[in-house]
Amino acid sequence: MLSQKISGTKIRRLRERQCLKVADVAEAAGCSRWHIYKIEQGSAQPSPQLYAALKATFKAEDNDLVETPAESAV
Repeated sequence: MLSQKISGTKIRRLRERQCLKVADVAEAAGCSRWHIYKIEQGSAQPSPQLYAALKATFKAEDNDLVETPAESAV
């Protein structure tokens, strides 16, 4: 699935909507808080394994995490 860019903004919004801290997501996904921050800021993309863990953590579908063409143009 990672042929498309993951939206850090969508990741952050999901995290905030579910009242999760960065540390909560990092622990559930098995990575560092710093890595989650970098993904949310758009300076890093998750590996396929981390992407799967984020989907499971948020109980999300691909379209909940993938950047749309309109977001790419901004």
